[in-house]
Amino acid sequence: MFLQILGIIFLILLLIAAYYAWKLYRFVKRQQNSDISKATSVLPSQVMDLEPSNIDQWKEREKLDYCESELKRVGAAHVGYYFTHSGFALIRISLWNFKNQVIAAIYEGSSDINQKDVRFIYEVACKLDAGSICITSNQHALFDSRPENHIIKYNESNSILDFIKVLKSEIPKDKNLIKVTEPKDFFIESYEDATEWSWSAEQLKSEKTQQILASVGVNITDELMDELIESGLSYSVEVNVNRARRKLARHSKMSIEKWDKIRDKLVFINDQMKVPHLIDAVYDLAGDISDEQEQVLDGFQQTTEKLTDPIGAFQMLLSSLDIKAKRITRMETPVKTEVFLPL
Repeated sequence: MFLQILGIIFLILLLIAAYYAWKLYRFVKRQQNSDISKATSVLPSQVMDLEPSNIDQWKEREKLDYCESELKRVGAAHVGYYFTHSGFALIRISLWNFKNQVIAAIYEGSSDINQKDVRFIYEVACKLDAGSICITSNQHALFDSRPENHIIKYNESNSILDFIKVLKSEIPKDKNLIKVTEPKDFFIESYEDATEWSWSAEQLKSEKTQQILASVGVNITDELMDELIESGLSYSVEVNVNRARRKLARHSKMSIEKWDKIRDKLVFINDQMKVPHLIDAVYDLAGDISDEQEQVLDGFQQTTEKLTDPIGAFQMLLSSLDIKAKRITRMETPVKTEVFLPL
């Protein structure tokens, strides 16, 4: 039953063992799937978009109202209603902020196959100077792998306020509590952190991941593993671009009007990028390019196997192609990044 297999984790939102069992059933029904499509279906999704929603779409309204009334009673602020898709599941989320210290998330998950089969979960979490702690009502979350610095613990209480008390007691004395002023960003960044970790070469080659892939009939070859690792590296590049974009949005002194005007035109180059990323970035900046410029890009791709300085290589490409762009800022963290705007 979907009730038993949905693994929704506030900080991690990763797949759990029972979830893989459901996937196995799906693959039995669809044996024509390639090994790469099977593998990517049971690995954490590299896409997680939070879309605005509203309370009218919730099915378990009585449970939702009770949780939210408790949070209102202690002065928590409602951040918003959202939804996202995870595989075959539709997940609704009610996000709350308690004193910029504790984030509460209430989830309702339903299967695309059976909308009547609903799972209701709630969690609270805090951000530490290195990692996070989460208290969840989802006992299945404990079976999943996660980075050591993202701690998650199960609690049976029917009160989300009890979760907040337990969370405070679990904070190590040697750890600093970091204020969370942008709960939605914290939610997304936590998911990206854990997904990036799951797609790292070390985790992809781990015994647990190998068992998961084998359980759905994936023929694990060196070529397949290389492809998965390459996908993980590309995802890491994308994640760091997203982090830099959010950081720029938070700290930029631009007006909202100016930011809205240029944000989709910005091109982010960081130290993790490879040749294909730089070529894509050139097209993002320049749009259409001439045949002569195309030949320069082809030559660059054919003669460059590894980049020692991706940012410097990108600047050299712009100069060689006579493409005008303005560097509007640079960042050293989370990875060295420069941001360009076409002229």
